[in-house]
Amino acid sequence: MTTVSLVEDDSSFVLLLQRTLSKNKRIKIASTHTTAEEALTELPHHKPDVVLMDIKLPGMNGIECLKRLLQIRPPLLVQVLMLTEYEDNKLVFEALKAGASGYLLKDRISVRDLAIAIKDVMTGGAVMSPNIARKVIRYIHEPSGSVGSLSDREMQVLLKLADGLMYKEIAGELSIALDTVRKHVGAIYSKLHVRSRAEATRQLQHHAR
Repeated sequence: MTTVSLVEDDSSFVLLLQRTLSKNKRIKIASTHTTAEEALTELPHHKPDVVLMDIKLPGMNGIECLKRLLQIRPPLLVQVLMLTEYEDNKLVFEALKAGASGYLLKDRISVRDLAIAIKDVMTGGAVMSPNIARKVIRYIHEPSGSVGSLSDREMQVLLKLADGLMYKEIAGELSIALDTVRKHVGAIYSKLHVRSRAEATRQLQHHAR
């Protein structure tokens, strides 16, 4: 019997997970938690085999919770699967670097797939939604300083830069703050090892060939 704890603030999704997992006689729900802070306090008492963790939680986020969970002493022998609706490259790699055993998208996981994912991490496997796996593979094969190392949002900003839009126009089209645009541009220049819009655009054009 594999025991599973849920760390998720969406009550509807929690109910869906409970109904889904209860259909599998080899899985038992050990506990549910709506915040990271609650999970860190109570999970050591429940000692689940697997934790299904949302990334976007109120207060402390799921990635920070994961980091702290794995630092608990004596250590919990637990596997953590991140369940999220976000495909953002930065979140994916932050979660994996923090120690997640897998990264699954909420709207692309079936009842059967979730049970298989839990079984796989219990036997030492690492699981990911197919499109997340493709991101990881692409990242591994992309050389440092390439366009492929950019997050989805950074790529959106770069495309707008290449179209000749000003920062204020980019902010308007992407519905983000002007300061956020500046931060993304700084990150783009840093990752691509360039110092101007023209150099960044050339990298984009080279990548598209």
